[in-house]
Amino acid sequence: MSLLERLWARRRERPGLVLVAALLLGALLTYPFVDWWLRANFEFASNFRFGDFGAYNTAIERWHEGESLYRRTEDGGFWGTYLYPPVVLLLFWPFTELLAFRPAAMAWVLSTGLFLWLGLQALVAALGVDLRWFERLGLAWLVAGFQPVILTAKLGQTALFMGGLLSFAAAAMIDDGRRSANRADNSLRSSPVALASGAATAVVGIVKFAYAPVGAHLLHDRQRMAGALLALVPVLWLSIRFFDVSSYRTYVEVLRWGVEQGDGGARSPTLWLPPYFKPFAWLPGAQALRALVCLGIAGLSVLAPSRARRSVFALGVAAVPLFTPQTYAYYFVALLPVALVLLAVELERDGYPELVLVSLLLVHLHSYGLKFVVHNVPAAVPAFETLQPAYLLFQPGLWGNALLFGLAARSVVRSTDLSTVLLTGFDGTGSRANESDG
Repeated sequence: MSLLERLWARRRERPGLVLVAALLLGALLTYPFVDWWLRANFEFASNFRFGDFGAYNTAIERWHEGESLYRRTEDGGFWGTYLYPPVVLLLFWPFTELLAFRPAAMAWVLSTGLFLWLGLQALVAALGVDLRWFERLGLAWLVAGFQPVILTAKLGQTALFMGGLLSFAAAAMIDDGRRSANRADNSLRSSPVALASGAATAVVGIVKFAYAPVGAHLLHDRQRMAGALLALVPVLWLSIRFFDVSSYRTYVEVLRWGVEQGDGGARSPTLWLPPYFKPFAWLPGAQALRALVCLGIAGLSVLAPSRARRSVFALGVAAVPLFTPQTYAYYFVALLPVALVLLAVELERDGYPELVLVSLLLVHLHSYGLKFVVHNVPAAVPAFETLQPAYLLFQPGLWGNALLFGLAARSVVRSTDLSTVLLTGFDGTGSRANESDG
């Protein structure tokens, strides 16, 4: 029985789930055509200019010429320039060396898009679903129809690559949990799949330090943590081999500048651009809030029982777009594996799978939904402009992301019995026999 047949079979049992799923599928299936129509008729709809990939390409040129990878702008910042650790430049180098700029950018987007598609298939398989060939092709179209994916492709960003890594990391984590039930030995040597999950997660954090919360599930299991640490060895060697110390000194300045930008308030949504997403920068003490949330995630990850591994993973990843100091709408690509994991968790416990799909729909509608609210609605109803101080609350992605984060947090908290933890110790580094999230 195909996935669509399984969904239709539940129409009487869960009509809301079927309705929301139909709306989401319709939105994703039609969006490539919607985006084409928008680009053909409106200036605000961005084209495939690969602006961010241009920054990577410029950094490689400066590297070849012996100049600093990082270029300060006139205001002392680093807007519009290369912002990754020096070693990450090696990801883009093969593309720029072999091809001219636009073909190189297209090859990067297609390669990372394929990587994401394969990663999501691996995750679906790990969750116990066998996809037919036409469902695999359908998944490719659905992924291509997710608005943050198209936005990422237009910029030539790294979000597709990061989403693929996170999908493979989640698939390996779930697969290891299944194998561990039949494994009496908890030694590192007995769990290469756990090591692979940790290594993939570590690469995500290396490419962008802003993704650090994705490491929540590493705190939950010593083998995955070991895999993350082992991944640092080749990265360290490449860093020393190809880049000098001055590059990393400058990168520290880039990080400091980025954190400062995240505490500088949020510009008005009326100054909208497609990547616009300002979840909490407008709140007083936004940095303190982020720090407290990250500490809470770390604490929950350590205290949660092993059966909550999937929810812990979802909690960490869902926190990235929501609590990163400087975030953009293309970060939402990372929520695709989160949605798959939480959908499985909510279906198994007969919880709220409808909310998972609603959140994904809100994230999909974020960019142009926000534009509609702050530009089109006031033009049609002038009185609506009185709500301008509250426009930031009308960000669809804010509520979609917060909903996923809340579902993950609720799942982890419900599965964590503090009295049991205090009596028996931290289960996250002990027995890993129970596969189901509590």
